[in-house]
Amino acid sequence: MTTTPATENSPVGSVDKALVLLGILAEAGPEGMTLRDIAAAGDLNKASVHRLLRALMHRGYADQSPNDQRYRLGDAALELGHAFGAGENLSALFAPALASISHRTQELVHLGQMDGVRVLYLDKVEPERTLRVWSRIGSRTPAARTAMGRAMLAADGIRGAALTAYAQATEAADTAHAGTAISPAHLASVVDLTAERGWSTEIEENEQGIACVGAALTRPGGRSVAVSVTGPIERMDESRRAEVAALLREELDRLAPAGFVLAPLG
Repeated sequence: MTTTPATENSPVGSVDKALVLLGILAEAGPEGMTLRDIAAAGDLNKASVHRLLRALMHRGYADQSPNDQRYRLGDAALELGHAFGAGENLSALFAPALASISHRTQELVHLGQMDGVRVLYLDKVEPERTLRVWSRIGSRTPAARTAMGRAMLAADGIRGAALTAYAQATEAADTAHAGTAISPAHLASVVDLTAERGWSTEIEENEQGIACVGAALTRPGGRSVAVSVTGPIERMDESRRAEVAALLREELDRLAPAGFVLAPLG
């Protein structure tokens, strides 16, 4: 998630600073960050950051490797995100569909839902063959540069000026997983194409060497969800993406939980 520096306007300054640090660690991903870099990213005093990190570590929201001394997001923080999306037991409901899609494509499959201007990763099924992709259940990524996010934007009817905030969320600080900054104009064209054909795509905009396709499902009175298929760019050329997208829609139409409907074509 993109963070803003702690300010004096916060009702509780220490809490605000701790939340800023959590956002910085979330963006850093599994590589983590040094104390110096965290302090610089949050525009905070190094000694203050060290104290706050020790407090976060005490509750499991941060972790420090004994090997490189870099700080990373702790399991407690990841469990919060997982619990948020698990309230409806969506992971269990979509488990048959995700397993079938991964089996048929032999690629990595994700389930996600919108959380503000970002996608919250609810679940994933990994293929038998290995694929090095940075993704963690409970993590969040700007919706504008993910296949799942683009599919949900199209399905939810988000258009025009309403897309600006989603595009701006991709202008993150330079981290190991910052991805590509997406302009509002580009996002608008991508969302229009997604709505037209009923599935989305993302090609090396979120992670180098990786391409994804996604499809969204809507439901009356509830938030939409999306499922994506992720693979290395050499296996996911244009024809393969179209093939996988057709299979993805077919399996979701067949196995999606009751009440969820695929976003229509056109």
